[in-house]
Amino acid sequence: MKTTEKGSHTTGADHGAGERELLLLGLLRKREMHGYQLAEFLDTHLALFFDLKKATAYNLLGKMEGRGWVTSHEEQEGKRPPRRVYAITPDGEAIFQDLLRESLPVYRPSAFPGNVPILFMDDLPSHELEGLLDARREAIREQTMALEAHADHAGHPLFDHKLLILKAEEEWVGELVRKVKSR
Repeated sequence: MKTTEKGSHTTGADHGAGERELLLLGLLRKREMHGYQLAEFLDTHLALFFDLKKATAYNLLGKMEGRGWVTSHEEQEGKRPPRRVYAITPDGEAIFQDLLRESLPVYRPSAFPGNVPILFMDDLPSHELEGLLDARREAIREQTMALEAHADHAGHPLFDHKLLILKAEEEWVGELVRKVKSR
C-alpha cells in the first residue's frame, strides 16, 4: 500500500480511482457545488472533452463521500427542494494531488470507436462511399466549429489538443475521399 507524506491514506490508484474522480475532485477544488451545478458545468463547458453522464457523476460523488474524499450537506433555497452540496476534504485534496501526479505522465492511446466502419468501407460502391465519407467530413467540420465557438477555452492545452485532433481527422477523411475518387 502506497502512502503519501500527508498521511496514511492510500493513493488514488490503490483505491481504483481514475480520471473521472480526478475531474470531479478538481472541479470541487475550485468551489463547493451541488450535484446539478457539477453536471451543468460538465454539460456546458466540458462535454466536448469528456463523456461523464450525470448518473455516473452522482454515483462517483457518493463513492468519494464514502471514502472521505468529499463531504456533503443539504442546502435549501426558498421553496425549492433541498440540494446536496459537495466539498472536497483534505484527504480528497491529497488524493487529487496523487491522481494528478500519477495520471499526467501516462500516455493512453486515443480510441476512435467511430472507425469500425472504415474497416469495411471497401464493401461499398465508390460513388456511395464517397458521399458517406463527405458526410463524415462535414460532421467533423461541424464539431470543429462547435469547439471553436467556445473561444473562452482557446489557448488551453485541452482545447488546442481537441482542435488539433479534429483537424487531423478532417484531413484524414479528406484523403480517404481523394483515394476513393482516384479508383
